[in-house]
Amino acid sequence: MTISTTCLDRASIEFHPAPDALKPFTGCFWILSAEAGATIRLVPDGTVAIALEVPPRGRPAWQLRGPLLRPAERRFAAPTTTVGVRLRPGVGFLVTGVPAHTLVDRSIDLASIDSAPETAADAIDGLQRWLIDRLRGATVHPLVAAALRELSAEGGAIPIPNLSARCGVTARHLHRLMRRWVGYGPKRYAAIVRFQSTLGRMEEAPGQPAAALASDGGYFDQAHLALEVGRFAGATPGRLRAQAASDLSKTRCDDLP
Repeated sequence: MTISTTCLDRASIEFHPAPDALKPFTGCFWILSAEAGATIRLVPDGTVAIALEVPPRGRPAWQLRGPLLRPAERRFAAPTTTVGVRLRPGVGFLVTGVPAHTLVDRSIDLASIDSAPETAADAIDGLQRWLIDRLRGATVHPLVAAALRELSAEGGAIPIPNLSARCGVTARHLHRLMRRWVGYGPKRYAAIVRFQSTLGRMEEAPGQPAAALASDGGYFDQAHLALEVGRFAGATPGRLRAQAASDLSKTRCDDLP
């Protein structure tokens, strides 16, 4: 699944590739530089993120931002540099042990990470070392990993009974596992995958009619498309296509399976 997460205004982002030991667990590490008055807008993508302002202001603390169910916006009153990384679905539970569904649309402090780096490079180095230590020998639950692969391969357009049958478990059991590991049940996560796939099609073919977007994306009809895009992006498909789909792609450093 290609992930489009963040729309930037008066801010820029610099990517740093993950070391080989972390590539199964993370996307790129990033440094976000925001001017005074800048805004960033996040849309749901099924992942979680770890971030810290550098140098820290006040009481320093790395924060883990849980999976999103709705768009979120942050405004910067002063110039700010933030360092962080996006974790692949399921990895947030590996590093925290906190059930992911309790973190939806929330953030928590990660006090166990070195919280006082002086530079962005120091922060990335410290975060990488912490993640390598926490994730050594770890794996996402195999049934969750299988469901994530199937949903990604189908662009989210797969009936949940078919998904659970492919994974060899009941729909109820898969729902419990997905909520614990990813934050949402398979139906909700499938909707987010479908939304992200639609963003990709908007970027590739900006003039594609809404009816074609709905059909290609596995939506019931245009009304279903408009409902889900409005829920996850806070905008109509037409407005999103005109203003934001290409901007969202600028914060995509790689593809997440």
